Amino acid sequence: MKKFKKVIAVALVAAMVTTMFAGCDKKKTDDTTETEAVTTENVTTEAEPTETEEVTTEEVTEEEELGVSDGERVIDLTFDDNDVSNCLTYTNGGSFTIEPADGELCVSIEKVGTVEHANQVYYDGFRLYEGCVYEFSFDIHCDAERIVQWRLQINGGDYHAYAMDNVEVGADTQHISAKFTMEEDSDPAPRLCFNLGYFEGMDANMAAHKVYIDNILLEAVDASKAQKIEAIPTPVAVKVNQLGYKASDYKKATVSSKDANSFEVIDTANDKSVYSGNLSDMMFDSAASESYRLADFSEFVTEGTYKIVTDNGLESYEFEIKDTVYDDLYKDTILMLYKQRCGVATDKAIAGDFAHGVCHNETAVVWGTETALDVSGGWHDAGDYGRYVVSGAKTVADLFLAVEDSEAAKADDLGIPESGNKVPDLLDEARYELEWMLKMQDTESGGVYHKVTCAVFPETVIPEEETDPLVIAPISNTATGDFAAVMAKAAVLYNEYDKDFAAECLAAARAAWSYLEQHQEDEGFKNPEGIETGEYPDSFDKDEYFWAAVELYIATNEDVYKEYINTAMEDLSKIKRGLGWADVGFYGIYDYCMYVDDNKDIEALLIKEADSLKKAISEDAYGASLGNQYPWGSNMSIANNGMILVMAYHVTEDISYLEPAKYQLDYILGRNAVGYCYVTGYGDWSPLHTHHRPSQVLEKSMPGMLVGGANSNLEDSYAKAVLTGMAPGLCYVDNEQSFSCNEVTVYWNSPLIYLLATLK
Repeated sequence: MKKFKKVIAVALVAAMVTTMFAGCDKKKTDDTTETEAVTTENVTTEAEPTETEEVTTEEVTEEEELGVSDGERVIDLTFDDNDVSNCLTYTNGGSFTIEPADGELCVSIEKVGTVEHANQVYYDGFRLYEGCVYEFSFDIHCDAERIVQWRLQINGGDYHAYAMDNVEVGADTQHISAKFTMEEDSDPAPRLCFNLGYFEGMDANMAAHKVYIDNILLEAVDASKAQKIEAIPTPVAVKVNQLGYKASDYKKATVSSKDANSFEVIDTANDKSVYSGNLSDMMFDSAASESYRLADFSEFVTEGTYKIVTDNGLESYEFEIKDTVYDDLYKDTILMLYKQRCGVATDKAIAGDFAHGVCHNETAVVWGTETALDVSGGWHDAGDYGRYVVSGAKTVADLFLAVEDSEAAKADDLGIPESGNKVPDLLDEARYELEWMLKMQDTESGGVYHKVTCAVFPETVIPEEETDPLVIAPISNTATGDFAAVMAKAAVLYNEYDKDFAAECLAAARAAWSYLEQHQEDEGFKNPEGIETGEYPDSFDKDEYFWAAVELYIATNEDVYKEYINTAMEDLSKIKRGLGWADVGFYGIYDYCMYVDDNKDIEALLIKEADSLKKAISEDAYGASLGNQYPWGSNMSIANNGMILVMAYHVTEDISYLEPAKYQLDYILGRNAVGYCYVTGYGDWSPLHTHHRPSQVLEKSMPGMLVGGANSNLEDSYAKAVLTGMAPGLCYVDNEQSFSCNEVTVYWNSPLIYLLATLK
């Protein structure tokens, strides 16, 4: 009889309702989880830490595992109580509302739009099992004649239907019924949709009307051949950095076992033991809800390929010890940025299968106006193709810091088109983004537009196949402040290589600052009605002002900027501290410490944070810095925290900050609760099914991308379906439908690039 751990069964039976849009992505709404953390498509406000009970390993039978039986009402919505809260809505050019009406769901259509899913009512919170025979039925009528489409579909990727049909509806109530067999793999998080947009044969200017739906039932009529849902893989018990270690590195492995007492380092070339040691005393880690011991083999320095084996037979993945162990990874994390370039055809010799044609180079219209601008260029932000100033500025800032803090980051031979031009490749890659950002500045006011995207997220297509009109979102203070900061810093860094470009950047930074001076009371950015793409909202901009003032003072030595800094320092609590797209204070604080003054009050802010991180890391089974709260983009939070520790080292020259910084890199590369190397294409166990449109189209993940990682807030329906009940550090699933765990972004790669450059 097949058996598996009860925690999986608990996860699979959990009901869930989420607000993910069909055919699109959810984007960040707050930065607190990404910097202290940040999707891309992605973040909610930081939740209060919760106590985590130890996960039970009680085994259950195959029948319990199956989870479906004959006659089970998988969906049963009658609306008799006039509650329609389980039904959610999505628009793509249409306009409608829903409400209860005499025990039915009433859908009031104001505009049918131009596509079938222009208006969509959907429901999540059920599962479909391969081999099970289902019957789907509902009642429907309408006060006009039109077409309605129902779909039981995959909730991600290409959003294809498992079963669907178009129904012609009118005033008479119809009972619609269809029987089907689930032919594809079991899906723990599908979606039921009613598409009420435009269909061929309908009047595109159809008058407002109402559609009434009731008695929605999905019933399992024959579960005898139903297949179980694939469980979350059991992590390897001995977790290591799967790439490996430099000879001089701190080297630790985490062993998830109560029974192991000692370990050996085995040379995989000859299967011989080359080092042995005792494991630490047993400890308990609440973030992973497990007992563990540590294996420390830091003193072993011989180059080679090895694995860790414990006295009770547990083994790690293979890893290397050599001083160039991170070189290929470092190159690929940077080439990921090149492959995300927008507006140009990328080179197949560099990008391989991920090369794409010219994309998104038509003029874009400023929202609410008739002003058309050329804003081509820059990087695709994430798994979608939007371009965002605030997240782009964070990415550029990380690359700039890497160049300043590491000789390795000055390499000019990483394989981008500009390699060999006697300019560090990181500066060349950053310049591609900066030149786009310059186009995003309003030439009259100096303010900077927040983003350029289509009105809604694209379907699962390659870049050049997203052809909807481009729209430019309004100017925001946060975009303008971030812009001013990175342009001022660019003026310093590029002066050695291109004085004209450096001067252009400084002039743009000054103009942005002038805008900020005149708009200090502006409210934070919010999406205008009609734009559904990533919002990146931030209503607090004092940290952006501070960062911009610091960089402009460093670039100019002018009193106007120093005066603002001095005023800001009178109340340091107003400088929100982080390295994210919203809380950016540590960028200004660090550069102030390094290039302006050794003010102890400012320095103390950085050191206090670094010391707090050191403490958290010392208490974590995996040397992670997040405690029990794993937010959206937790891997970026881990990498950002590693950056803060390296910054503290540079400010204080205290080497004790480097060991915990290195553990953040180890975590990302495999020494974590789920045992994944979180960078695609590296290690023995890494993500294969990323939420990244080019990777989804090609059905393989682009190498060198850092995925979001564990997300204990369970912010998409797939994560809710398979991770409910899991400990925070275990809340990761390698599935393209789980955008809150498995999306990628340029600004998650950038702090990893910094860590690799400074630690490699």
